[in-house]
Amino acid sequence: MTLIIASLFLPHQPQFELNVQQGDGSELVDSNLVKVNNQSTEQLKKHRNGSVNSNTTPFSGANASQEALGSSESDQSPQSAQYSLEGPMSSEKFMQSLTANATASQSPANPAVGNRAHSAEAFFNNPVNEQRVTSGGSSIPETPDSAAQQPISSHDSTANLLRNVNKSLLHQSVLNNANTSQFCAEGASKQPTGNSNSTVVTPKSRSVPSVNNAVVNFAKVKRQQQNATLPSMRRVPARSSGGPPAPSNLKFSQMAGTDSHEHAVLGSDSEEDDNVENSDSDLEADGNHEYYVPKFGGYSNDAKIRSSILKTSQELFSKIPWKIVPSDKGNGALKNAIFTAVRERLIKDPVRFVGTAGIPTDEIPKDISAKIVEKLEDEYSSSTVIADDVTFKGAYKNFCKQILWPTLHYEIPDNPNSKAFENHSWSYYQRLNQLFADKIVSVYKEGDTIWIHDYHLLLVPEMVRKELPHAKIGFFLHVSFPSSEVFRCLAQREKILMGLLGANFIGFQTKEYARHFLQTSNRLLMTDISETEAKYRGKIVAVKSTPVGIDFFDLNSQLRNERVLQWRQLIRNRWKNKKLIVCRDQFDRIRGLEKKMLAYERFLKENPEYVEQVVLIQITMGAEKDSISERNIMLVVDRINSLSPNVSDSQPVVFLHQDLDFAQYLALSAEADAFMVNPLRGGMNLTCHEFASCSEDKNSPLLLSEFTGSANVLRGAILVNPWDIKTVAQCIKKALEMPLYQKRQNWKKMVKSIIENDSDNWITTSLQEINFAWEFNKERSTVLKLLPDQIKKDYQASKKHIFFFKISEPPTPKTLSTLHDLASKHYVYVLNSFSKATLENLYNRVPGLGLMAENGAYVKVNGLWYTIADETDWIDDVVKILDDKMERLPGSYYKISDSMVRFHTENAEDRDRVVGVVGEAITHINTIFDGRGIHAYIHKNIMFVQQLNLSLSAAQFVLKFHRSKTDPSSSSPVTPTDIAASPSPSHLGSNDNSGSNSYFTFPAKSSQHHLDFACVTGSSSPVLEPLFQLIREEVKRGFLRYGYTIVYGNATSTYAKEHVDGLNELLSILEGINRKSL
Repeated sequence: MTLIIASLFLPHQPQFELNVQQGDGSELVDSNLVKVNNQSTEQLKKHRNGSVNSNTTPFSGANASQEALGSSESDQSPQSAQYSLEGPMSSEKFMQSLTANATASQSPANPAVGNRAHSAEAFFNNPVNEQRVTSGGSSIPETPDSAAQQPISSHDSTANLLRNVNKSLLHQSVLNNANTSQFCAEGASKQPTGNSNSTVVTPKSRSVPSVNNAVVNFAKVKRQQQNATLPSMRRVPARSSGGPPAPSNLKFSQMAGTDSHEHAVLGSDSEEDDNVENSDSDLEADGNHEYYVPKFGGYSNDAKIRSSILKTSQELFSKIPWKIVPSDKGNGALKNAIFTAVRERLIKDPVRFVGTAGIPTDEIPKDISAKIVEKLEDEYSSSTVIADDVTFKGAYKNFCKQILWPTLHYEIPDNPNSKAFENHSWSYYQRLNQLFADKIVSVYKEGDTIWIHDYHLLLVPEMVRKELPHAKIGFFLHVSFPSSEVFRCLAQREKILMGLLGANFIGFQTKEYARHFLQTSNRLLMTDISETEAKYRGKIVAVKSTPVGIDFFDLNSQLRNERVLQWRQLIRNRWKNKKLIVCRDQFDRIRGLEKKMLAYERFLKENPEYVEQVVLIQITMGAEKDSISERNIMLVVDRINSLSPNVSDSQPVVFLHQDLDFAQYLALSAEADAFMVNPLRGGMNLTCHEFASCSEDKNSPLLLSEFTGSANVLRGAILVNPWDIKTVAQCIKKALEMPLYQKRQNWKKMVKSIIENDSDNWITTSLQEINFAWEFNKERSTVLKLLPDQIKKDYQASKKHIFFFKISEPPTPKTLSTLHDLASKHYVYVLNSFSKATLENLYNRVPGLGLMAENGAYVKVNGLWYTIADETDWIDDVVKILDDKMERLPGSYYKISDSMVRFHTENAEDRDRVVGVVGEAITHINTIFDGRGIHAYIHKNIMFVQQLNLSLSAAQFVLKFHRSKTDPSSSSPVTPTDIAASPSPSHLGSNDNSGSNSYFTFPAKSSQHHLDFACVTGSSSPVLEPLFQLIREEVKRGFLRYGYTIVYGNATSTYAKEHVDGLNELLSILEGINRKSL
């Protein structure tokens, strides 16, 4: 058996590496297609592993943003003062600049904000190319690898190189160099040793130009087609270097204004674990701030056009060597948890990953793609989903990022342009999900477990279920799930919900998200729900919360790493006598960056003594895609930094627009005096878990948004409402002034929560829930044909018999005759939704027959009626709700009985509105009367509103009644009040039957007199299923010798164990048995 894990990206991906001489790099520079860093892999790696106390301290001295905090010695060389702000900078350089010493003079480290006279507008309007290090500022000493960091003059920018490059030279230089390697055709996984320089060449996804015959801009089309003939690739530093993308210096990217249709589809940052580097603009949004919508009809897929465009690039990538490397894309928490569980043998079965390769594939030749797929399959247990670039971009960038992501986080897309491509992006989303489903089905073997992850693959469970009806399928959503009011704004809401309900088990980060899903499916699909289950089309889907976690002990052990200890000492020296507030977020609106800065600004204004005592360090990841949001944030940052009279030493806010090396991040977290996580909405933000694990020495407090999943897990955190700026500002002061003993107490609580909900617990619990849900449905779906000989044998071997018949239609003469014969010798009861008077009229010809009216609300035993329902004063309130629904749905009506209300819609004039109106009514009623045990559900297109589990309570009462009657020690028959403390259906599976109030407990003397044969029969329904389960439990516990649960009709999932074609067939069998026993 294999655990099949499906997520958007595989944990490993192919990487094309081209070995070129440093002097040849400029010939391949193309700002639209290729990104260059000629620094050798070995040099960068050596630099990153070097001592932090080195005399060479790189520093972006003239950074006009908040990235620069200090400067080095004033005797720097003039050459270093010309360091290009657009050049790449490793996170180590960035952190060293962060911890550099302040200037000796009073000149500010950040000239843009050091002077109060500089306004925020001037800061944003100051051209990037004009920001250079002056003699009074800081600079970078010449380093051995400084050749890679020479400035690019404005007159010879990357864009100009794009226009000046010789296309033939570009193509031939790459091919010729690649041809010198003997590893080219084989896709070798190691580099040739003769060349010290290595450049990663990544295929860049390109949209095929769409030509509308009705309105054609021939000049533009011709220009696009000419551009399309260029080798479509990008160059980024080799993965082995570990260097993150170049910082943006908080200015818009140089490419922001480039008119390229490659920027047609914008993306949004994914969840904290969905990390995609800035350099991978083929899979994430580019720096363009234009919002381009494809022409009506979407992208062209004409085979001839695509073949013409891709021919040159495919020839290129057929020559470049490649290897498989770990991928930094996708869900980091999932990958870490799986690898840890495999290493620790929590998962003993083989693990297979299913996902995309993580790079565009259109420009990779088919034979190379086949080799990549084979290598991933054989060496990494990864099955690759090959999706064409148009499908992937339409599904991922358009639908996932522009439609699903904001909606799931309570930000309903209201941009008219987003609506323009919602429909055709949905088709791409469906196609991508179908490709995943097909791949899963192709690798599936009987007994495997399928575990599907996150919002990119919401349709896959149902697609797989159609092909594999009996497969074990689980799904986990790593992000939040909104309320039904928000989710129903999606045009494809029903299809998405049905896709999820194809799983046996659906996991969410919190109970709130699980409840939202249940209520939404109840409202939109009219599913019958309980606290942890959704019943849909005869199948029960388990829905629970299983929060994701981290490995506390593994992360804690990394704090003792020598590099982490060195960075901690450097940070302590840099901000001596300062209090550090550390934050780390993706750069998007959902993270609440602006609200956070406003709260911090208010805190400093209300407590001016802290202006020179506190430093807030904000680490942001991901490329900025919202110029308005970034501008608003930086306006606040500039205002905050202007509060300080002297920024040469430090600034109140340090805004880092790139992620740090992990060792640096751990060191910064360990030295923080407070950590702040305040997204407006989020899943399980594991950043706060990491912080608590790092704060073993300082026990620093955590300010955590109450709208994150972690708020439900981390006890001891200071919960804040990010929208309440005043209170957040007060909580910042509270955290900084918290006494040591209280810090220690809160930290212990947080650590205990982290350990209890770690990654091992998440993996174990989730897989167990998938197995339990699958076994439960398997048991319900195992229905055997009733064997007349076997039931005859058991019938004759028993003495006391009881029969329960659920008969929904008026009885036929044959039915009455058979019931008459059975009731003359045995206990026989008829159950249905009719009223007491109706039942008596229908069955008055059968003496001694027991009746259970209104689904068990009233029971007639020995000619007397007993009331099982507790109260009926809720009916008037329900009628008021239904009156409102009737006005909205002309033709509908309701019927009121003594204990129930039925809402009929068969005559509704507007059939399209039935589902929506009835779903709202069910949700409304179940929400209001949840605490009173009143429940609304759908059966045969009729909505019933009644007290929960009346049929079960009635059956328990009848069984107790007849057992107490036959018990010689009983002085009086049982009454309905005697079963008030009987267990509910959820307790039927309990192993504890020793309680005095349980109906399973009987006096010892009654063992020779109690009932020993029971038969329940009828069509499957919410009323009868609890009785099937009751009889099976009675047999299992030994209170019945023989129990038959017989269903007829088209029941696909039921607790019944036997099946007959219809009621008449069963009555014929029973009639024959009864006559022979006479």
